[in-house]
Amino acid sequence: MKVLHLIGGGDIGGAKVHVLSLVKELGKKIDVKIVAFRPGVFYEEAQDMGIDIEIVRTGSIITDVLKVKKIIKNGNFQIIHAHGSKGNLVASILKIFCKIPAITTIHSDYRLDYMGSIWRTCTLGFINKIALRFMDYYIAVSNNFKEMLVKRKFNPDRIFILYNGTDFSQPLKNYSKEEFIKKYNIPISGNDMVVGILARLDPVKGLDIFLKGAKLVLEKRPEVKFLIAGEGEQRSNLINLSKKLGISDSVFFLGWVTDPYEFMSNVDIPALTSLSESFSYTILESAMLKKTIVSSDVGGISDLIEHGKNGFLFAPGDYNALSDYIIKLIDSSELRAKMGQKLHEKASSKFSLENMVNTQLDIYNKVQEKYPVR
Repeated sequence: MKVLHLIGGGDIGGAKVHVLSLVKELGKKIDVKIVAFRPGVFYEEAQDMGIDIEIVRTGSIITDVLKVKKIIKNGNFQIIHAHGSKGNLVASILKIFCKIPAITTIHSDYRLDYMGSIWRTCTLGFINKIALRFMDYYIAVSNNFKEMLVKRKFNPDRIFILYNGTDFSQPLKNYSKEEFIKKYNIPISGNDMVVGILARLDPVKGLDIFLKGAKLVLEKRPEVKFLIAGEGEQRSNLINLSKKLGISDSVFFLGWVTDPYEFMSNVDIPALTSLSESFSYTILESAMLKKTIVSSDVGGISDLIEHGKNGFLFAPGDYNALSDYIIKLIDSSELRAKMGQKLHEKASSKFSLENMVNTQLDIYNKVQEKYPVR
């Protein structure tokens, strides 16, 4: 079996982790290659992992399509697997000329991908909505996302579910908190309680909710420190909001972090405040380190987090509940340890990288059996 993955290449979040970890493991079982449409961190990490990846960037969508068509023909690829708007557009065209099935993975709510930018929503977002309707099969990364697609009139018989997974057998480094503090120049002591969030600084990630929740926590626990790791268009707005809320002395923006596990290992309580999410890798990273997370109840997150048992869930936007659960965890190291262990046990048994790879291979086999789509 030969599968060609198409992706924009600018991905720095969960989609990047999903595609790279999946393709690396798939490469041990089938022939698989990635075409990215721009250089960057995604391409560099793929190369470092030994993944077969090629950049196609001619400056014209027409010549990009023609070049990818040549790659498909010369490589005798049997399936196109797209990720994101550029990948979907190219795949929706080439499936016709190459007469092979096109699959797309829905990593996020495509209607919210360009939230905060009217221009990009009306151009890239609109084109992606059209391209999606021409795909043969769809992979939702949670049952919640499958239901979303069905409600939007996508054929349920052509939708598969593939949860994100991670390798729970990999050894983790012993990170030094002192080195972490020095690296990011954070004025905190080794004994300070730290709450952190790792996310793109985009409107859909709800980081204003994180800051508003932080303000309520600090009113009762003024010694707590809050860390925000990530980059994005909302950075200056969020910094200004932290100043307006009067909490800038306790909130630190670290920028882009290269090692999410280093960040997570130095956070006592991780948080997720997204307004929309599929199945965040932040949850799995927390589970890997046995950290109890407080998360908004969006997407497929409740498939892993059982409220009050192995974590806490709150309604999107409810920063009052966010602050209450953070304080509850701050006040009990025993509760943090107990919930974190339960989260690890469930995640390692149901959301492993091995399960993800085997499910993906099963999907490819079913697609080949079903194609052409009727």
